[in-house]
Amino acid sequence: MKAVATVAIQPAAELTAAQKRFNTLLARVSALSDSIATLEALSTQHRSSHLTAMSALKSQEDAARKNLLLYLDGCLHQADLNPKHRRSATQIILGLCEALAHKNDGQVQAVFNQHHSEEDAQALAEEARAGAEHAKAVFEDLFGKPLHGADDLHTAEAVFEAGLRQYREQQQRLEDKRQAKKAKKKPAARQLKDAQQKMDANTALRTVYRQLASALHPDREPDETERLRKTALMSEVNAAYDRKNLSELLKLQLQLAQIDSAALSRIADDKLNAMCLLLKEQVEALEEDEAQAQFEIRHYLGVNDLDHISAESLARALAIQLRDKEHEVDTLERDLRRIQSEAELKRWLKEQAQLAKEARAELTDLDRLLYR
Repeated sequence: MKAVATVAIQPAAELTAAQKRFNTLLARVSALSDSIATLEALSTQHRSSHLTAMSALKSQEDAARKNLLLYLDGCLHQADLNPKHRRSATQIILGLCEALAHKNDGQVQAVFNQHHSEEDAQALAEEARAGAEHAKAVFEDLFGKPLHGADDLHTAEAVFEAGLRQYREQQQRLEDKRQAKKAKKKPAARQLKDAQQKMDANTALRTVYRQLASALHPDREPDETERLRKTALMSEVNAAYDRKNLSELLKLQLQLAQIDSAALSRIADDKLNAMCLLLKEQVEALEEDEAQAQFEIRHYLGVNDLDHISAESLARALAIQLRDKEHEVDTLERDLRRIQSEAELKRWLKEQAQLAKEARAELTDLDRLLYR
């Protein structure tokens, strides 16, 4: 890790408020930079291998689903099943077809067409409409007015997306109003002070840049090896200056021994305040980069429930993900082995019907709890 420039604590004097703020911001820049580097390394380490492993398991899962689907379809034509058993088998077949819909498999589609009656289609459509109406009521209660374009939304998912979009727009309008109100209240003197601080910050940045450029100046270096070193450093200086990265410029000054902590402690508070403005902007940009890096790990690796991302927590979450997928594959394969006899098939269908009933009851209870 590169050294971080800090203001030296003089034995005879306490740090000023500006010096403390400067140190705090500089430490925050360093911590965020380290965090982003760690997140990027974790993403590189796990993304390819984990997605490959999950893809292989997903293929096994799809194959196991299809085998179970085709076997159940054959049983409906051959086995001596009562109406309840047949209804249960048909519902399981339709569920398996839905899970395999993305495969665009002709065999699966043929089985689906055979078991998906017009009555089923109407029931599903009615269920979707009921879900959409329920979601509309929830959002209208939240907003205190009808949802925009609600009449054109026919599924709960579509209503949720529209409601979330409207909520975000509403929050943005409120934030814009707050900012506009705040800007109106800001006195002219404060505006002038902010502008002056911005100007001072840019001046401080240019000063550090010029000091570095003057010290390096590769064109003036007679030694070939040293000229190459200074050229590389000058490239770093230019890149840092283009990004307004004050902390990186200060680190380069430390590297070239142009400045030390004692020298920083002698900088006047007004100059430090100007530097703090640049560091604050850098912190905000790095916080956005860190949030984006965290989002990409959660999104691409499917660990949205992971509150804190570390090497240990991510490895543990990915291992659980693989184990859960392996369990799903094993369950499908075990079920197929189990129902090879007609007696066991009937017992299994009865169990699945009971499990489906319990799942529906749990959803109903949850719905009552959330929206009572």
